[in-house]
Amino acid sequence: MSALHFAIMDKQKSIEKYNKLDRGKLSKVFDKPPKTVEKKNQDKSQKKKPSSKKTNKFTQHLYIQGSKICLELNNKGFREIPEGVFEFPDLNCLFLVNNDIDRLPDSFIYLANLEALVLTGNNIHVINRHIFELPKLQVLDLSNNEISTISPEISGLQSLTQLLLNGNRLESLPYTIGDMSQLRVLGLNDNILTSLPDSIAKLEHLQILALERNMLEFLNPSVCKIESLRRLGLSGNKMSNLPHEIEGMVDLQQLLLDNNQFQFIPIQIFWLHELIELSFSGNKLTQIQPDIENMTKLKVLGLNHNQLTDLPHELMQLNQIEILALDNNCLRSLSEDIANLYCMKELDLGSNNLTELPDSISLCCNLEILSVVNNHLTKLPIELGTLQKLHTLLISQNEFTSIPVCVGALRVLQVLAAEDNQIEEVPETFAGLLFLKHFNLSVNRISSFPLAICKVTSLEVLDVSCNNLLSIPNEISDLQNLKVLNLKENLLVEIPPQLYSLSKLHGLDLSDNSLSYVPINVCEMTSLNELNLSNNKFFEFPKEVCGVPNLVTFKFDQRNGVKISSLPDEIGLLKVKELVVSHNTLRTLPKTISKMVNLTHLYADHNEIWILPDTFCQMQKLQLLHLNNNQLTSLPKDFDQLILMRDLRLYDNQLKVPPMDVCVSGVLQPIGLFLRKAFRREELLLERMFHSIKDDLTKSQLRALMKKLKVPEEHIMELETRFAGRDQLPERIIASLRHWKDYFGPMATIDELIRITHIISFDHVSSKLKTMKIFAQRLRL
Repeated sequence: MSALHFAIMDKQKSIEKYNKLDRGKLSKVFDKPPKTVEKKNQDKSQKKKPSSKKTNKFTQHLYIQGSKICLELNNKGFREIPEGVFEFPDLNCLFLVNNDIDRLPDSFIYLANLEALVLTGNNIHVINRHIFELPKLQVLDLSNNEISTISPEISGLQSLTQLLLNGNRLESLPYTIGDMSQLRVLGLNDNILTSLPDSIAKLEHLQILALERNMLEFLNPSVCKIESLRRLGLSGNKMSNLPHEIEGMVDLQQLLLDNNQFQFIPIQIFWLHELIELSFSGNKLTQIQPDIENMTKLKVLGLNHNQLTDLPHELMQLNQIEILALDNNCLRSLSEDIANLYCMKELDLGSNNLTELPDSISLCCNLEILSVVNNHLTKLPIELGTLQKLHTLLISQNEFTSIPVCVGALRVLQVLAAEDNQIEEVPETFAGLLFLKHFNLSVNRISSFPLAICKVTSLEVLDVSCNNLLSIPNEISDLQNLKVLNLKENLLVEIPPQLYSLSKLHGLDLSDNSLSYVPINVCEMTSLNELNLSNNKFFEFPKEVCGVPNLVTFKFDQRNGVKISSLPDEIGLLKVKELVVSHNTLRTLPKTISKMVNLTHLYADHNEIWILPDTFCQMQKLQLLHLNNNQLTSLPKDFDQLILMRDLRLYDNQLKVPPMDVCVSGVLQPIGLFLRKAFRREELLLERMFHSIKDDLTKSQLRALMKKLKVPEEHIMELETRFAGRDQLPERIIASLRHWKDYFGPMATIDELIRITHIISFDHVSSKLKTMKIFAQRLRL
């Protein structure tokens, strides 16, 4: 099989892999670094696209792999295929993945040497018939498009070995599909097929047929005539039985029937003696027939998410099984015969009704992964410690009161999940786990940090959240390989100083404790990238965090904590990309927030923010901004300069400029257009108001107004000196109000001026200003 063909089977590496077949992907043709493309001699008889200057810009994306000339233009945002692409007549492989192409041009006739065409993730509705005339095409991948029909002319691709149409809208296949005699891989996952043509039986070289997640209620018996078939994927359909002809598919190696409506395993399946993988997860099976003993070559068996209450003795005789998934059933016990499955590497028994495991499980000497999550276990067999290849043990959501002693004997254990039990202690034998990297002890009853944990110096991720810890021992500083530490929802009143010496720590969660301050030493945590201090008892924003040199994400959401009313000017020193200050009582954001030059994500929802500083619009790296559930009435006039914004949420505010119906879409262009017009109108109206009241105030009234508007005293005196005398009083009034507007910027609004004149009982002035405002609004209407 050539390098352009699919591998028939990949080695299974985890229990989940049999649950679904990955969408068809082109086998990697290119394993070596790109080389410079040298021009080949052209066949003079071949159609040639007239050259253009555009060709040059695509040559940098050309490379040679082996003897193949390849052009890769993935993720370029193309709406159509550039004409320059068709000026490479010797091109063998063309990749245009994840663009927005909706049309295929006739120019494909110029690519007569094309062997692989990959157009996944576009917006193509129709396949141009000229593609069906490419004589050398071996691989055609049009997955994840909008194709609803396939022309019968597709049979013209007589060299095609892989046809991948996953993730489209196909309801049927053309009858001529059977004439594609060289086809080896046919990918039709994630369509809406209800039937298959009888002609499919003619695909005598087909090895992989992927029909997962369609609308099939029955399998056409013609499929069973394809003797070459090795992998048949039928998961995610509506099948409850299979045609009896399936018994003839004696060379079938993989049969995937997950998430259908089977209540029993069709008896004919047990005659498929070459099966290596059989997956029936997500059905309605209540029992497994003894005939399963015939499937002696089975290595992967998926029976999870069914209604099994017990397992037949015959299943335990399948001694070639490597992966066995039995989770999410109703099993109450496990037979001692499980010892016969000595080749088993992965066993999933999660979400059953098990109260104990048989001692004989220790004889499954090749076991690498064992999951007994969500059962009713209180202990594990002491013999389990002899499983010297076990590297992952999942015992979460059971009824353990202590980490089982046998766990300490698992010398190669790397992952131990024990969350959501009733564990109060960790035995000293735990210190023997010299290779443990991930340990989850969250949601238990630990009140004193177990010292045995501090001796496992290989630990990289430690989760002891949701316990009753009051303090952390000094010995935790021995965990010099620790990268992530979760102390969420404990009873800590201070950040343990021992943490500052953990030189590799990049993730620290201290949320939902009783912290009230952050020591200056926190800046010593030079590797720290993510810090969560949400839901604590801080009375002000911890400025010390601003000194953490490499912080990328800082979370300070106080939904269930003590809320703060302001952010300090030092916030500008933070180098984070993501800042969360939701659920506080912030009234505004400091001007210095614009100095956070790395910030791309800002969550400030559920506060009391009523105004944003003008400098906010300088944060041009912002991509996400959540300001919903605040008290905003307007946005800064240059708000549309946030050109990278992709996620803007402003709902549940009191926005008037612009109004909510303009902001609801989160699109900046209409917001900016409205703002520019609105602010220009506001400026003109304010200026008219200043002139209209220039003769309505006395010298003392002007001074009282300026004081109430919070203009500094020295500024008032300067204006009085500049415009001295009764004759210059009108000019002083206008100049003073202009100064107020310039000094306070966006906070100097018409509404504020009306409000202040009303407060100090300048009723005639206030009334005049209100009238002008109403009249201006009516004119706009």
